[in-house]
Amino acid sequence: MGSYTFDEHLGRVDGKLKEIVLMLQSFVMGIDDSIEETPKKYYIAYKLTQNFVCIEVQKSKIILYLKINPEEIGDIPINARDVRNIGHYGTGDLEYVIKKEEELEKAKELILIAYNNIGG
Repeated sequence: MGSYTFDEHLGRVDGKLKEIVLMLQSFVMGIDDSIEETPKKYYIAYKLTQNFVCIEVQKSKIILYLKINPEEIGDIPINARDVRNIGHYGTGDLEYVIKKEEELEKAKELILIAYNNIGG
């Protein structure tokens, strides 16, 4: 098994998406000092006792997999979907796709819900 770095994931995007990935990292790591960042082959996992958000960096988008039951958030945002029965990298039942900076605020709200779901 190889070892992977945050910078390898960051190298997959440029411009605005790179800035968004860095803002996400800063936001998640700023929630709690005990959060661990674990870069994997296909995603970056953030966890306390278990993963609460996994970030998959792709060329044209950033995909978050969040430890949220899609039924608990009411109206699922247009750029999110229930992935409980769909194979995917990372852990989490809700997928949220970010393509532009305007989608970052909703991502932060969802990350906090996921963090609280695991007892953060």
